[in-house]
Amino acid sequence: MESIVLVTLILLSVSIAIVFSQKSKQRKRKASLFMVVVTLTTLPLFYFLHEPAPKALEKTVDALTHSEYMEDIQAKLTEDPNQQELWFQLGHGYLVNNDFKSALTSFDYSIRLSASPSANQLAAKASALYYLRSQRINDEVESLLTAALQQDSTNTTALTLIANDHLLSFRYQQAIDTWVRLLDSQKTDLDRVAIIGSINYAKSRLNIH
Repeated sequence: MESIVLVTLILLSVSIAIVFSQKSKQRKRKASLFMVVVTLTTLPLFYFLHEPAPKALEKTVDALTHSEYMEDIQAKLTEDPNQQELWFQLGHGYLVNNDFKSALTSFDYSIRLSASPSANQLAAKASALYYLRSQRINDEVESLLTAALQQDSTNTTALTLIANDHLLSFRYQQAIDTWVRLLDSQKTDLDRVAIIGSINYAKSRLNIH
């Protein structure tokens, strides 16, 4: 969690600097939107870290730093590379480090080792691909998101990714509709304050346009 906060602060610092460096109003507006998107796109990562961890890891995570946690998972996979839950957790760790290529590889192994991939696994792979492709929903990402939502129509990771992509592409009403769909799911692990804040921001941009 601390790693995500650090990454967010660094990205926000950079984006704030971009905002103030722009002279034209149009560029400053676009830079401001980028700053908001930087904040919003961390939501999937926060959700990833709240995924149920394998029982063997639950007590270990709190006592280890992120690097030690990653090393511990890698060591366990060296002993037994057929543990799909550990590959899934390793993928989460790589996402925190913004190592999307390694995250994608880890999620691929997790899916291959599963008799039937879960919605969370499919959405996780979609997220890794999305960020690896410079935040673009290509055919493969769309196919994974569709498969994830067919299993779980209100999957938090999938819907958050879709909403953020709508926002990034100035499709404010679609972003609002997706976040409302997430809120209506009544899931208990949602950061409702952050989602409502995102909806209000999208509404404010919608009114301008």
